[in-house]
Amino acid sequence: MKILFCIRGDCFRDFAGDSVQLIKTAQYLREKGLEIDINTGSVRDYSPYDIIHLFNLTRVEETYEYYRRAKVYDKPVVLSPIYWNLKKYYSYTGDERNLFLWDKLDTHRKEILKGCKLIYPNSELENDQIRKDFKIDIPYRVIYNGVETNHKTSYNFKKKYGLRDYVLCVARICSRKNQFVLSKICSELKLQLVLIGSINDISYFNRCMSYKNVRYLGFMDEYSLYSAYKYAGIHVLPSFVETPGLSSLEAAAVGCNIVSTVEGSAREYFGDMCVYCNPYDEHSIREAIIDCLKIKKHKELKNHVIENYNWRNCISPLFESYKCIAD
Repeated sequence: MKILFCIRGDCFRDFAGDSVQLIKTAQYLREKGLEIDINTGSVRDYSPYDIIHLFNLTRVEETYEYYRRAKVYDKPVVLSPIYWNLKKYYSYTGDERNLFLWDKLDTHRKEILKGCKLIYPNSELENDQIRKDFKIDIPYRVIYNGVETNHKTSYNFKKKYGLRDYVLCVARICSRKNQFVLSKICSELKLQLVLIGSINDISYFNRCMSYKNVRYLGFMDEYSLYSAYKYAGIHVLPSFVETPGLSSLEAAAVGCNIVSTVEGSAREYFGDMCVYCNPYDEHSIREAIIDCLKIKKHKELKNHVIENYNWRNCISPLFESYKCIAD
């Protein structure tokens, strides 16, 4: 079986959660014998493929072009939506342009959804959000996000980077991830904050770095991230939305206590085993950090994530779904 994965053109330059999801999905499907090609815009001939798998309904412009081409070739289309409604966030930030575009592009989103054989949300909550926003029932199967569970021996992250006890945030540096407020709160609490991830917005990054307690360590590979999570006091992801936040999953799998945004689908993954914060409320973020720092590290959340959300197991239902579509 030959599958074409279609994703935004800057997927590997602007590395984010959808990039990781695509790479890991391809890796574990290839292990099962499927032929997977990744299209960031250069593949124009869809005729050799059995299924066209689209990624990302939030940033929909390129996804829509892929969808239209798939229909020209009369190919079955499936979708990993990686979707949440961002209108609340755009209203909060006063981003009138993106508010306008969001509503305008909903017609494209709805057309794609109606034309899919199946969609693969990352959670039941994400599927509920899609049904609420578009008022249509689409055949779906939840494919949960995963983590790697076989790690090499870590190195002493604190020693290598000259760190004391630190709060960690692994995410792209941009306003949607809310690191500026996190930097401010950690400064007020006299906590060292370590930021890891690519820089999406240099002016926003500079605002974060205006606090002397903040260290930025760049973009890191899986091996280095494992060590960063292992030695962190807590991991905090106070984003304005996450579905559920791959770095939260990764941190939890290593045994790090986590603070997660309440906006999105994190609760479906972590239940009552982590501390939640409201990203729109600085007091909520502050109290969540204080509460999380008081909790001793324990294995309940770690074991839960490893048992339920390892990539190999998460991808198996997708493989079975492909077989049903192709038959």
